[in-house]
Amino acid sequence: MRLHIYLMRHGQTEFNRQGLVQGWADSPLTEEGKAGIVQSAQYFAQHYALRFDAAFCSTLARTQATAQLFLDTLQQGDLPIQALDDLREYRFGGFERQSSLQLQQRLAQENGFDNVDDWLYAYRHGKTHRLAETVSRIDPARQAENEQDFIARLQRGMDAVIDASPDNAHVLVVSHGMAITALLKCIDPESTAYRSVPNASLSRISYDSAAGWRIHSIGE
Repeated sequence: MRLHIYLMRHGQTEFNRQGLVQGWADSPLTEEGKAGIVQSAQYFAQHYALRFDAAFCSTLARTQATAQLFLDTLQQGDLPIQALDDLREYRFGGFERQSSLQLQQRLAQENGFDNVDDWLYAYRHGKTHRLAETVSRIDPARQAENEQDFIARLQRGMDAVIDASPDNAHVLVVSHGMAITALLKCIDPESTAYRSVPNASLSRISYDSAAGWRIHSIGE
């Protein structure tokens, strides 16, 4: 069993533009976000010129809209898109829809840093997902995921993608910034920092039942 998987982050959303925390919360794509998806599709057509055999996204509307517009632009809009709960973004619990800057300021304080920049550098270049661990610890709603639960859920999602895809397929998987980064770090912890890939970007990975997972590119 071998799969060629194209991980795509959703296009820019209203919450992205406004600087609000957006995990399981949802908001519509902006016009800039839609334009970025079209540009990504044009890039894909120019560099890869292939047809997808299967397509997946999370159950959040921003990934569903991204997947459909991307496929429509490629003139592959008739391909069914399967939505999977386990491909959703990290769950921020009671911090959803709050100011991203204020949350980072709180996280910096909780981790003993005087400013956000120092905290972000330490988090992004750390060995563990300190953001997830801290958010889950201080979440007033007690709903946020810790690192273990977040990773386990994403791995279930990718297992579902494997099970539902034909052998040697080219597969589109539209997910989220933190989710894609977490998946990449599961394959190779040194592949990237804890930083979301750009909106509407593509990261290419492959799966082989004998050899396992491999990363080919990040954030195209």
